[in-house]
Parts: sequence; C-alpha cells; structure tokens
Amino acid sequence: MTDTAPRTKRSLILAGGGIKVAFQAGVLQVWLDEAGLVFDHVDGASGGTFNLAMMCQGMSGREIADAWLRTEPLAGVSVNARRLARLANAESLFTLDAYRRNVFPEWGLDWKKIQSSALDATFNVHNVTRQELQVLPPARMSEDFLVACVSLPMWFPPVRIDGDTYIDSVYVTDANLEEAIDRGADEIWVIWTVSERGEWRPGFVAEYFQIIEAAANGTFHRTVDRIERNNAAVEAGLPGEFGRRIELRVLRAEVPLHYLINLSADRLHEVVNRGVETARAWCVEQKIQLADPIPRPAPQAPVSLRFSEDMGGRVTVAADGKSVPLSVHLTIATDSVERFATDPQHTASVAGQIRCPAFGGVRTLTGGTFHLFVDDGDPTRKEMRYRLYFTDDQDRPHTLVGVKKVESGNPLRVWSETTTLRTRVLRGHAAEGQDSGGEAAAEGVIRLSVPGFLKELTTFRVEGSSLAARAAGLARFGALFLGKLWDVYARPILSSGPI
Repeated sequence: MTDTAPRTKRSLILAGGGIKVAFQAGVLQVWLDEAGLVFDHVDGASGGTFNLAMMCQGMSGREIADAWLRTEPLAGVSVNARRLARLANAESLFTLDAYRRNVFPEWGLDWKKIQSSALDATFNVHNVTRQELQVLPPARMSEDFLVACVSLPMWFPPVRIDGDTYIDSVYVTDANLEEAIDRGADEIWVIWTVSERGEWRPGFVAEYFQIIEAAANGTFHRTVDRIERNNAAVEAGLPGEFGRRIELRVLRAEVPLHYLINLSADRLHEVVNRGVETARAWCVEQKIQLADPIPRPAPQAPVSLRFSEDMGGRVTVAADGKSVPLSVHLTIATDSVERFATDPQHTASVAGQIRCPAFGGVRTLTGGTFHLFVDDGDPTRKEMRYRLYFTDDQDRPHTLVGVKKVESGNPLRVWSETTTLRTRVLRGHAAEGQDSGGEAAAEGVIRLSVPGFLKELTTFRVEGSSLAARAAGLARFGALFLGKLWDVYARPILSSGPI
C-alpha cells in the first residue's frame, strides 16, 4: 500500500537586514548542515539575496558562514566621490563597486553556476521604471541584478539594466511570504533580523533606517496577520484566504550590528557566530535534532592577553546576618584575542584569590570564567559576568556569581555601572544556568576603585609572534570594549557601535 498523503512543501525566507544578514549566514550553517533541513523553495530580499546567491551556486551553510567570516568590512567600502560633488543633487553617498571588485570574488560567486541552479529560488528587486516588484529566478540573475537587489536609495546608486532602473525591494517587501504561499508552501521558515524594538531617534541616519524598519516590519506583520487569520478559518472548517493551513516558523533576533555602517571585522564575524549560537538554541527549543558540528580550526599564531583586577566591598552572611569584608584579586586571561573578540559570549578564564573571613580568609580559586559585555537578546543591555569557584577552610565548595549591569544608556553612569559588581556566594559548585536554585551563603556589592582601575591598566600583558601582532591584539580588545560601550551609551548617535 503506497502513501498517497501529500508531502509538506517547505519554503525558506531569507529576509533583508543590510549586513545584519551575516547573522542569517550563521543560522544557515545550523539549519542546512547541522539540522539537515531541506527547502523546496527559497526567497531572498535585500541583503538576504547575498546568501541566496551563494545557496544557488550550491554552497553549504558552513561555506556561506565561512564566506562572511572571511569578509573584511572595509573591503566593501567605496565612496561615490564623483557624484558627491553635485551636493544636493548627488545620486548616492557610496557605490557597490568595491563589493563587485573585492567581496563577491572573496565569496567565490560564480554566475554560471548561479544561473544554472536547480534550486527553486526567487530574488526580489524593485523596478522603478515600471513601479513594480519583480521576482527573478536564478536563470535571470546577474551581478548587476544582485547589486540592484541591495541598492538602497541615497546610500547606493540605482542600477540600470536594459533601459529600466532598479533598486532594493525593501520598501515593497523585505520578506516575500506571498511568493512562498503562491508556490504552494505549507511551511514557511523565516530568518528575521530587522529590528523590532520600535525606537525612534533623531538624525538623518537613524531616521532613514527607522523608516525602513517601519516599512519592512509593517508589511511583514500584515502578512503574518493574514496567515494567522487564514489558519483560524481553516481550523474552523472554512477555506480561508489561502485554502490550506500554513505553518510559519520565524527565528527573530536583535542583531548588534548596524545595517550598513560598520568598520569592524570582529563585530561582523561575531554576528555570524551569534547566528550559529542562536540557531542551535532555537532548534533545541523546537525539538529539532542537530548533528555534531564540525569544529573550526584554531586561529593560527594566536595572540594571548591577560590582565588583573582587584575589587572589594562588603557582603551580608546568610547564616548570622553579619556584614563582612570581601575582596577578590583576579587574573583574567584568553589564549586567543581573535576567538575572544568574535565569540558572542566573550569568554575568558579567571584565576586568583577571594579574601573573606566568613569563608576562612584567603582562598585560592579552583576555576572560573568571565564574560565581557554579553546580552540576552537585547544589545542595549550588557552584562559583565563573573563565576568564581573556591572552597572554604572546611573544603566545602562555593561559587561566587557576580554581575555588572551596563544598561542605563546614561553616559554619566558609565563608571558606576562598569565598576559595580552585584555579588552572591552560593553553596556548592553552581554551573552556568544553575544560579536560581543555589542556596546563598552571602550577598553584597564589591567595586573597582579609581586607584584599582588605574592599576589594572598597567597589568595588561599581550603575547604574540611579533610586536605588530601584540599591538593589534591589544587594539582588538580595546575596540571590542569601546564598541560594546557604544551599543549602550551612544545609541543616539548610531544604534550599534561601528567598531
């Protein structure tokens, strides 16, 4: 007996988001390679067409992610100097010529392979001449059309092909769900990186991209509402607008990267890794099985970095309610600045001592971790997290869990927020994620003092193969630190740090 039940048809929507789609590439590594998902149709809009082009030529998810991990942001920058001389009548601030010269070859785009792709794929571009959205198959694509798909007005010039003028489709659609529905999709999987924070900030750059967010989110949400109404009708026994139930699976993320303005390769590469990390967690929540990932090779000639930090204050002991002094002397270290800078968790190891009379005086750490400026999905709220393991004078294990919350957005509070460690000492060895069930032995606040900070600056030590490598490693750490502070305190200037 043969199974005559119709097979579920699945579409993948590679939505736009400027260079935030580097995050999308990380998701593709997980969905395509580790989860082994197969899609009958793939649609790309705006920046998502970059990843779609690579899919069309047969690149795996890992290869697409690796292409972004090789990308140097400055390699794609080309100022439209000749046109800028026209001032108010200038056609654009930049061109995509550097992408054509440098980035596309680095990605290995092969237009013969793309045009002959067997993938049922659709690229969205807006035809200004005809004032309509055009949906192109791989066979019609070219380098000119790919550039047109991402040519944001004012930032990049329109592209003229066969007498017609083309621009980015973002004002019409940034995720063409209707195309997937028209092609018979029963499941639509979407990777959405356009910010949904709903902020409105003054200034030309902020308002330009807020208009894009309004257009992209508005169109997307309206279509999602139509799908939900359709599904409700189908469940009630009615035909619904689309005649069948459509399952929508959306992976959303607030990506800590500006849509266009970014000078940092580390930040771009961190976003790829964040896409991988987020997609794996999302798949676990969705009960999607994952194959073991292929480990990435260790960085060649890594640069290591370490520094010391001393903090002190008082904690209240749970057993008797007494307030006692507690201080820490820590050495924070990473054996690879590159890995530290591009890891979304920015994890380093910690060694050192805890001093507190309630636990037997000076106690040497048995292990520990430090996370620099991490967030839980909201890039405007960062935390510095400390997890320090030690035993007391009775050899009973304890864990000091400390958090510096960097979240006010008020530049006048930078010092207090980056130097104040809210501290809990838990009984037992509490691993990540086990804090809530831990029994507190003491709680309080310890701080980094001004003299302590000045001393800390003198403790930075960098080791590498050359003086230039060591200087570059220290600069990378500094750029990471300042860039993350920007994300919290300089958002009125630019939503995400450019470094």
